[in-house]
Order: sequence, then C-alpha cells, then structure tokens
Amino acid sequence: MELTKYKIKASGIEGYLLVIYNDNHFKSCLNEFKKPLDETQLSYLLKRIPENSAALPQLFAPAGDKITVERIKQIGEEIEPVDPQAASFETKDKIALWCNHYAANHKDGDGNPVKYKTGPAEAGKLKNLVVTPLELESLLVIYFESNEWFLKPKSISNFIKKFNEVRAIAYAKPLPKKFPLPYSEAYFNDLDLMGKRNYHAFLKANGYEYQHSAVHGVKWVLKQQ
Repeated sequence: MELTKYKIKASGIEGYLLVIYNDNHFKSCLNEFKKPLDETQLSYLLKRIPENSAALPQLFAPAGDKITVERIKQIGEEIEPVDPQAASFETKDKIALWCNHYAANHKDGDGNPVKYKTGPAEAGKLKNLVVTPLELESLLVIYFESNEWFLKPKSISNFIKKFNEVRAIAYAKPLPKKFPLPYSEAYFNDLDLMGKRNYHAFLKANGYEYQHSAVHGVKWVLKQQ
C-alpha cells in the first residue's frame, strides 16, 4: 500500500485541502483551510478531485495561479514537476493523435486507413494520462512499431495498461551524442523518445520553441528576436 498526499491551495486563502490517495486511488481529504470555505468553494474543489491521482495536477491547470496542486514529498523522495505542456494537453488532442497513428498502421483489404472508434471509458483513460504531446507522439510510434506479444492488441486500453513497459523500451535505447542545427525534422523523427527529449532540451537552449497540432504534428521553430 502506497499513500500519496497532495495540498490544494487557493489564492488569497490561508491553508489548504489535503487530498490522500491509496495506490493512486482516491482515499480521503482533509480541510486544512484556516478560514472555513463556503459551500460554493468547497463544492468546486470536491467535485473536481479525480479517482486517479495522475489526473489531479492537470485538472486544476485552467485555474492558473488561483489554484495550485503540490504533492507532499516523503523522506528521501525526489518528485519530478509536472510539465506545463502535459497539464494543458487536452483529451481531444490525445485522441486525435492516437487515431492518426492507428489509421497509419491499420489498413483494410483495399489499403484504406481503418478508423479507430473511441468509447467513453477509453477516452477517460487518455484524459487521466499525464504526458506531453512530444512524449505521447514518441511513445505511440514505439507502441505501434513493436511486435512484442504483450503490446497486442493495439488498443488504447492496452497502451495505458502497458504504458510503463512502452516507456522502458523507449529509454533502453542508446542516446545520441550530437544534435544538428538548424533544426532537422528528418533527424528528429528518427530519434527514440530519450533522443527526442535530449534534442528538445538542446533546441530550447539554442532559441527554438516547440509547436504541436493534431494536424501538423511536432514542429520546432526558431524564436523571432
């Protein structure tokens, strides 16, 4: 059993709401605000607490600085902060990205792309997945290219279930030591997940910014001075 705790803080209000998860599933919460919240404020927070802890930080992202979510570290634990791009990555864009990759890898007898039908349950699983557009795109390439038996069938449910296994495959590959400038889309597309992350950091350090859309995919553009 693993307990994880989060503090939800509201701007201008002293204290916090303590949310506790047991093995990433909601367990309980404790009102630690110094001044009691009114019914509207408390209802707003309670109705938005998700069942899965992974979805908690991104749910309050649209509130900006008005509401913040902070995980309480255990002794000796290092916590990786949630990437803002992951927090703002909308479910509809995750679904579009998945469907694009599925269609590209599944053809009917006439060679036409097969469309993937997403139900509410699978859409909910993608909603709770905290991931950046760059990482999801990279992992989907690896997932659909893999012939490992445990990564079949190719479905959202199986992808989420085996998410850590897919990441393990991505990180097991050797890292590139040099990166080209100016930005090379062909080179970028040939990299594995870890390589893309390192190229990502390299590009940012050299004045590039990341752009993504469901239509055009990943794109790096040099910032205008």
